[in-house]
Amino acid sequence: MKNVRKYLAAAGLTAAVAAMPITAYGGIFKSAKAESAQAEDVKYEFKSGETVIAMGAEAAPAVKALGATTKAVFEADSCAYQGKDKVYTYTGFELTTYPVNGKDCIASVYFLDETVATPEGIKIGSKAADVVNVYGNGYNKDEQKFGTYSYSTDTAELRIYTTKDVVDGVEYLVKAAK
Repeated sequence: MKNVRKYLAAAGLTAAVAAMPITAYGGIFKSAKAESAQAEDVKYEFKSGETVIAMGAEAAPAVKALGATTKAVFEADSCAYQGKDKVYTYTGFELTTYPVNGKDCIASVYFLDETVATPEGIKIGSKAADVVNVYGNGYNKDEQKFGTYSYSTDTAELRIYTTKDVVDGVEYLVKAAK
């Protein structure tokens, strides 16, 4: 089931990247307030050690800071831009980039196992109730019917996949401009 979601998410990312304008998003993104009373502004960005990875930001600084990959970097012709989309595999997660104006930008981060967590502590193996406690009730209700808790801003999205109320996938995505 996890692999099916991963490939469906990759197809969705490809469609989202294809719909993006030819400008890279930059900076840090803040979500709208979660509906939960205890939730504060949440940044939909991943952190590995001291390296902050914001969706849509230029990838070079993060890739340099993260160091050596655990697998060879996978490259494929971009279906939306001139250049190559790239997948960097690190311990516990994959980072995917897309080319814009001669620079690679961060398209997504996908968790591979329970060794990594969101800055708020959600990881593979967490309970769905923990997801709602941390991020609130502002998830997409239609997607939740299928076990996906999707939280988004205008520029970034956090998707948390569950099976039987247990997290089995976490993914950060850049979101296409409307």
